[in-house]
Amino acid sequence: MKVRPKVKRIVGLPGTPSSNDLMDLWSEFRLLDMGERLGRFIGQYREIYFKPDKRNGPIIYSYKPLPFAEVVIYEKISDITVSMKAEDYLKMPEKINNEVFVLNLGKRLLLR
Repeated sequence: MKVRPKVKRIVGLPGTPSSNDLMDLWSEFRLLDMGERLGRFIGQYREIYFKPDKRNGPIIYSYKPLPFAEVVIYEKISDITVSMKAEDYLKMPEKINNEVFVLNLGKRLLLR
């Protein structure tokens, strides 16, 4: 975060665009836009978009998104985010199994 203001351009390519859940998005976008879209502090983000879920007294173990959270969060980050779902864009042929047995020094190996 200290050097982020000196970086002119960042391209983030996470393997999972929506991370594990909406809570994880905050840290990614905090780094990208210095907190402009989702807030500068995680506590502020939690207060606005989540409610405590699992807890033990005052200790909160998880948060549940409020009903409007997903729509609002995705709208706020839409100008700097490209999100693609495999089922929408990826058309793959049906998987074909081709088993080839190879003899190697008397041992039978299965190559796939």
